[in-house]
Amino acid sequence: MKNNFRISKNNIAEYSFLGFIGVLPFEDIYGSIMLVITMVFALFFNSQKEFFKILKENKVLWLLVAYYIIAVISLLYSQDLPESLKKLSKLLALVLIPLMFVLLNPSKKLLKLGKKVFVYAMITFSIFSLLKLGYNYIVNHDISHWYNFVQDSMYHKYMPEDAMYLNTALILLLFGDFKKNLKLFIAILFLIIIVLFSVRLGLFLYLLIVTIYFFFNIKSLLNLKSLVIVVLTVTASLLIVSQSRYANDKFYDTLEKIGLKTGDQVSEIGAKYHKMGLREKIWSSSIELIEKRPILGHGAGVEKKPLAAVNKTKGYDDIPPNYHSHNQFLSVMLQYGVFGITWLLTVFAFLFWLTVKNKNTVGILIVIVMLISMITESYLELQQGVFYFCVFISLEAYDSKLRLKKTKTIS
Repeated sequence: MKNNFRISKNNIAEYSFLGFIGVLPFEDIYGSIMLVITMVFALFFNSQKEFFKILKENKVLWLLVAYYIIAVISLLYSQDLPESLKKLSKLLALVLIPLMFVLLNPSKKLLKLGKKVFVYAMITFSIFSLLKLGYNYIVNHDISHWYNFVQDSMYHKYMPEDAMYLNTALILLLFGDFKKNLKLFIAILFLIIIVLFSVRLGLFLYLLIVTIYFFFNIKSLLNLKSLVIVVLTVTASLLIVSQSRYANDKFYDTLEKIGLKTGDQVSEIGAKYHKMGLREKIWSSSIELIEKRPILGHGAGVEKKPLAAVNKTKGYDDIPPNYHSHNQFLSVMLQYGVFGITWLLTVFAFLFWLTVKNKNTVGILIVIVMLISMITESYLELQQGVFYFCVFISLEAYDSKLRLKKTKTIS
């Protein structure tokens, strides 16, 4: 009994960490609660003798904390102090999540298990979302013809970020040690969810990941069976899209933007509902604000109100007043000026260099997914995005560090 207690005591922080990873796709409050619990367990049940040494070795984690420091400094010149203070509470994860990793100091085995747990969490998320859709279709069948019925009936938080979570899980699935049949089944499940969500960039990233995986495994995948599976999957996806006016409008608009003459296929309700071409207007307003304070920016969280004012001045009445820049690079420049964009590019450059140096394929692909996703969304303006950013940068930074140690030991 004494030995069993010792084992559970040593592992309790690790189990809590896995629980934290497991709730990430769901309501934000669950992640916050599990984060605090994991930190407390790690502090009391793990040895912290090498805390400062571990902290010194993980420079990427310092970069995450640096963003919070930049946000705190912006209080000195913020044009909306209450909004900046509100934003600081959201950004606290940039300090707490790196601190959790240092306190926990996860092993390679735990990191690998954590990534598997995330994949299974996204499988659960996808199945639950489909079940909720099915339930609503039966209970609310009389309104199932509504334009956005499918999307509103599915479980989700913020669909573009949900798609980023799904694509991250897809990377971990395809390049992980899962069985081939499971990879195929779950990859198709993730595709169905992304198509039903109608997240265009999410679909593009999905295809990019699958294409890269195909070329990495071209010898084993270049056969008749794989070809049949691809044809059936594409056909099924097109069928799903064709049955949804909502999805049709978004994808036809995308084809129009890349040069194909499909704009006339977008319905009138779709053009109004999706506010086609909205991002270009928001970006122009964001750039105008950045030009006013390019060095320091307007302060942490000071984005939506000044954007709304500029949009109103320019006659962009179709843009809701609570919209941010829908581009993370513009958002950090607007709020923190040159210091903000320098920080963000430094994080990506350092992490990309670290993952490439250590031949961490999964890490490289996750960095690419983050980078591309931030072109059309301001992910660090939402807790869901901040948690994702901190967790996966920390995971891949630790993973790359452990790979480097292993390489040095072998050599």
